Amino acid sequence: MELDLSSFMSIERFVADFAKSHSQLNLLACNAGMAFNHYDTTYDGLESQFGTNYVGHYLLITKLLDIMKQSESPRITIASSIAACMIHHIDYTRVTDVWRFNRFINYSTSKLALMVYSNALARQLADTGITVNAFHPGLVVTSLYRNMAFSMLPGIHDFRNWLWLDQKKGSVTSIYLALSPELEGKTGGYYAREQPAVMHPDATNTCVQDRLCKFTDILISTNTHAPSFLDSINLQK
Repeated sequence: MELDLSSFMSIERFVADFAKSHSQLNLLACNAGMAFNHYDTTYDGLESQFGTNYVGHYLLITKLLDIMKQSESPRITIASSIAACMIHHIDYTRVTDVWRFNRFINYSTSKLALMVYSNALARQLADTGITVNAFHPGLVVTSLYRNMAFSMLPGIHDFRNWLWLDQKKGSVTSIYLALSPELEGKTGGYYAREQPAVMHPDATNTCVQDRLCKFTDILISTNTHAPSFLDSINLQK
C-alpha cells in the first residue's frame, strides 16, 4: 500500500485500504522524515518539514488509533531527534510564516513537535493499553543529509561511514522499543542507544502538549493560514 506523509489524501487512502484488510495493528513505527530542505510545501500547503515529519505522522496515528485499540499490546514508536534540544520552544511562526523559515530551525521544530506529541499521546492513551515512546536514532548513514553542503565535500562519504552508525546499528533503538519485553507497558519515554534519555523540558509540559495538539487539529481541519487563527496561536503563552 502506498503512503505519502506529505499528503492528507494519501494518508486517508492508506488508512481506508489498511482497514479493509486488517482488523488489528500491533506496531506503528513512525520513522519517515526529511531534513534541511530549502523552503517547500506539502500537497496541502504546509511547510514541508513540519508537515511531513510531524503533521503527517499525527494524522496517520489519529486515523489508526481505533484499529490499534482492538489489538493486543499495541506499541507506537516515534523517531524524534537530539535536534529537538537545539531550540528553546516551538515557534509557530516558523511554521506559518515563510519569511521566518530556517531549514535547520524548522527541522528541529518538527522533531521537538514529535517529542512533545509523543508525551501528549502517551497521556491521552494511558488507559487504553497502547504504549507510546520516542527515540533518537543517532547519526546514521542515510540520504537524510543529502541537502547539506558538506555532503558534497571530497572524502566526506568515507569519513561519515567511519564516524556515523550504519543503517543496521541505527535501527537498533527503534527495534528495541518495538519488540523488547522490557518495555511491555512502559509509555511516555524517550530513548537513545537503547537507554532512557533526557527529554526537552517542553516535552513533559502538559500546557505545551495541549497547545501543540490544538494547533495541529485546527491546521489539519482548516488547512489555512488565516491571520486571525495564526495570531491567536502565536500570541498564546
